[in-house]
Amino acid sequence: MDEITLFFGGDICGAFGVDVALRTIPLLIKKEMPDFIIVNGENAARGSGIEPEQAERLFSAGVDVITGGNHSLERFDLREHFGNEPRILRPANYPMAPGAGCITVRKPHGTLTVINLQGRENMRPIDCPFQTADRLLQDIPEGITLVDFHAESVQEKEALAYYLDGRISCVFGSHTHTQTADERILSNGTGYLSDAGMIGSLHSIIGSSTDAGIARSLTLVPQTFELSETGTALFCGIIAIISLSTQRTLSLKRIYEIIE
Repeated sequence: MDEITLFFGGDICGAFGVDVALRTIPLLIKKEMPDFIIVNGENAARGSGIEPEQAERLFSAGVDVITGGNHSLERFDLREHFGNEPRILRPANYPMAPGAGCITVRKPHGTLTVINLQGRENMRPIDCPFQTADRLLQDIPEGITLVDFHAESVQEKEALAYYLDGRISCVFGSHTHTQTADERILSNGTGYLSDAGMIGSLHSIIGSSTDAGIARSLTLVPQTFELSETGTALFCGIIAIISLSTQRTLSLKRIYEIIE
């Protein structure tokens, strides 16, 4: 076979999102037979980061790499674990932080490098994701390369995708928790989706309780990020089929499942 299949899952929200992922990923493996599975886990631990035990359960279910974002480093008790497990990433363009933002995974059917970057538009300014990508791409081995671009701005996400078009296989966005319907294959073969969505509670406001979300918007007073941990579930992500010989994306298929 001259192709591999990879799945990138949207932001996992809370313990409920972890449980949803653990229930759904085995079914996804049977149906889609992905060679690599990547999920964003920056909201798994009550909205901020991911606990080592949660990560181990996801790895045991078939996940290869867990990416992060702006919430990955917020909890001091979890931050100290970064670097112990290389399969848990945080954005590579944090200038001085524990852990890493890039990993290469080798399997019998192919090699995959995952790069985790964070945007700067309407977010805390950190090192340039474009220049960070240039620097990392100088040293990665041959094979498939995926970027999880954790960013607020669709403009910035599209700009990075076109900037990297032909140099990597896929740029998939995370952070907004809302799946977009703009998947496309760019002219030089890079697959793109602005946001893969989330894994968590369907009846929520980006994963948090509706009461907290409404209060935050109505009063503009900061609210505790109370995650919805029960009810109907949402499982979002994207499947990409990629050529091993050219590293070009051949097809894309969004996954959006409502689970009672």
